[in-house]
Amino acid sequence: MLDGALVEHAGLEPVRADRILVTESELRGVAVDAEHVPGLRISDVILRACDLSNVDGREGLLRRVEIHGSRLVGFGLAGGTVQDVRILDSSLALASLAFSKLKDVIFERVDLTEASFMDARLERVIFIDCKLAGTDFRGLKLKGCTIRGTSLDGILGLESLRGVTMPWADVIDSAAALAAALGINVEPT
Repeated sequence: MLDGALVEHAGLEPVRADRILVTESELRGVAVDAEHVPGLRISDVILRACDLSNVDGREGLLRRVEIHGSRLVGFGLAGGTVQDVRILDSSLALASLAFSKLKDVIFERVDLTEASFMDARLERVIFIDCKLAGTDFRGLKLKGCTIRGTSLDGILGLESLRGVTMPWADVIDSAAALAAALGINVEPT
C-alpha cells in the first residue's frame, strides 16, 4: 500500500505483494511478484520501467495512470475498470482486459499481441502504432474509438470493431483482413 510516494527500485528482486493499492505516487523500475491480487487499485500514479507481468488484478481499477516503458506481459484486469489511462512504449502481450470497462484510454506503441478485450466495453479508446496480432476483440462494444498506424491482420473478432475510426491508409493496409472478416473472396490477379 503506497500513497504519495516516489519509489525507485534498482534491485534485482521483485517486490512480493498480496495486495496492491497505490495512489498519488510514482514507481520507477519496480517489479511486482504477485499472482492473484484481489482489490488491485492504482490511481493517480505514474509507472516507469516497471514490471507487473502475470499480476492477476481481476476486477481491479486503473484510474488516472500513465505507464511508460513497462512490461505487463500476462497482466490480468478481467472485469475491471480502466479510466483516464495512457500506456506508452510498453508490452501487454497476453494480457486480459476481458469483460472490463475502458474509458478515455490511449495505447501508444504498445505490444498487445494475443491480449484479450473479449466482451469488454471501450469508450474513447485510441490505439496508435500498436501490435494487435492475435488480439481478441470478440463481443467488444465500442464507442468513439480510433485505431491509427496499426494493422488489423490476425485480430480475432474483427467484426466487433464496427464503428471504429481509422485513417484511409490504414484501412487500405488492412483490406485483406477486412475482406476476410466480411467473407469476401478475392480473385487472384
